[in-house]
Amino acid sequence: MSFSLTYGLLFEVTLLHNYFLNNGEETFQSMSASAKEKILQSFSTDAFTTITPTLETNTILRNYKMVFKKTKTGFRIYVKVKETDEADPFIKIPADLNLNFLIAINDYQFENYTNLDFAYNQVFLFSNVKSLKEPVTFEYLPKINDNKLISNEYLVSEETTTDLISTLQTSEKQGVFGFISLTMRGDNNSGNILTIPGKMVSPNFKIHFDNRKTLWKYINRKAATEIETNATKPLTRFGFVEIDPLIDFTPPEPVNSHYPNPSVKSIIKINGDYYSEIFI
Repeated sequence: MSFSLTYGLLFEVTLLHNYFLNNGEETFQSMSASAKEKILQSFSTDAFTTITPTLETNTILRNYKMVFKKTKTGFRIYVKVKETDEADPFIKIPADLNLNFLIAINDYQFENYTNLDFAYNQVFLFSNVKSLKEPVTFEYLPKINDNKLISNEYLVSEETTTDLISTLQTSEKQGVFGFISLTMRGDNNSGNILTIPGKMVSPNFKIHFDNRKTLWKYINRKAATEIETNATKPLTRFGFVEIDPLIDFTPPEPVNSHYPNPSVKSIIKINGDYYSEIFI
């Protein structure tokens, strides 16, 4: 019997990033379905992350006849199912079974183009179950149709971070940006992976990062002058953001002037504001 008939989708996790998906000032969310599909063809999470099951989770996957499969937009977990019911796992899965996956960042510029604050002693937690030491305002992992972007609210406390890191083997503890922690029955029905009888719901969870927006500072070393935009502008891998010299600067600049878009390599933070430096 083929793989597709003996294994069913337990759940999927989709990662998106607006730096790679937006087209200049046109956002991915505002695009038509066909435009989204086209841009997703050239998108891969490998450009900025590596996601792996923890060593403990790898053992659980083997024991329950589950398979971790990478996709261009994240990963899927498949499980062996009964021939008589493709929604019924071959081995009964406990409601409290927990699977954990590590997120590591493999692009040193990720912090520059991602609209998040980063803390040395804290990690991001994406889960369908609230950590015991986190407040009631804990943010649960969104689903694929939720119009929600990842914010600093997913950054858990130092205490919770220490607890999470302590569950890892020594070889796993370096370079952890975040945890994806999924339990078969979530705190809320919308986060469930299994029904009460133990049948598969096959949910698709989403981690959608937003692109950073910065004030664009144009530096003319020869003339020893600096001008900066009145408002922040989005950083994107594709597309071009037009600068209007009459509107985007105070006082207005000459209409025949041209202003390039910045690289993500040159970003500074001053009094809480992020600036992109462009040398002209």
